[in-house]
Amino acid sequence: MDSQINLYHSLDDVISQLYQLALTTPHSSFKESAFKVFARCLKADSGVWLTRAEQQIPFYEQDAFTLNLPEGFMEDYHHLSSVSQQVQQVFGIMLGCLGQTKDILDIVPKDEWLNSDMYRLYCEKYSLHHSLMTISVAPENQLMHIVTLARHDADKPFTTEEKQIKEYLVPSLIGALKVNILNGFQSTSLPTDDIAKNARAVLDHYGNIIEAETGFWDLSQQHQLIHQGKLSIPETLLDGIFEVKGIPFTAQSAHGLLYIQVHNDHKRLLSQRQKQVLELIRQGRSNKEIASLLQITEATVKNHVKSILKLTHCSSRQHLISQPDD
Repeated sequence: MDSQINLYHSLDDVISQLYQLALTTPHSSFKESAFKVFARCLKADSGVWLTRAEQQIPFYEQDAFTLNLPEGFMEDYHHLSSVSQQVQQVFGIMLGCLGQTKDILDIVPKDEWLNSDMYRLYCEKYSLHHSLMTISVAPENQLMHIVTLARHDADKPFTTEEKQIKEYLVPSLIGALKVNILNGFQSTSLPTDDIAKNARAVLDHYGNIIEAETGFWDLSQQHQLIHQGKLSIPETLLDGIFEVKGIPFTAQSAHGLLYIQVHNDHKRLLSQRQKQVLELIRQGRSNKEIASLLQITEATVKNHVKSILKLTHCSSRQHLISQPDD
């Protein structure tokens, strides 16, 4: 009984570490830091934490954080048709066991597993003699987490208790990632004005939106940026600036997720008419004067002003006038 109590205290400590990391670690390094804590708890030699919403295509390096595995590991099986087929079969079985942790031998009989191409041509190549897999899908955004741990010593299989521990900890690993993302949205590491000018979102590498700020949704709705649930992003996008319908975004990749924000150039977000209205506002013109000069109704001017304030994240007409004309 005492040993069980000590175990729960130890696991609570691990969970506390994960959430502490979520609040103190930049998103660019969070998955690595958290996964190392997680793997160390279970004495694993290597592992994979894959995050994406797509389920129908092969796994790629850009989709995941890999621990103690060589570059190219995620894609090494693509050219082996029998291995690729077996990977998809195991994946399909695990999709029917969401939230459960399985040893590969829970899925495939031992003799069959040791003689399979997946083991002989792929797992044995990387000394993945024992592995535990857990798949979780978040209902609110369909983000899929595939969390796998492996041991390289053939004589040290995972125990039933270790399998239960992994199943117990995975929800906290996933929950800590969500906290890390949301905490990044609320970050105070940048001056307030800089934060206000950016609409931020987190995507997978296929354009599926995982989390987003209200400003991003407002922008997406106004400019119809989302098509069939996705933001259209370049296929090979990792880091840098890209455009969707003429609106510039900056992107930073982080182990399977893509962190984006509107590039700090609000003028490019305004329509031609909104730019005309903005210029006249800065000249000190009233809505009535702007309506007369542009030959539109005063109500239309008010709507333009409202949209301009939202897109430039200004709180008032005076705030808008005070901004530098860049």
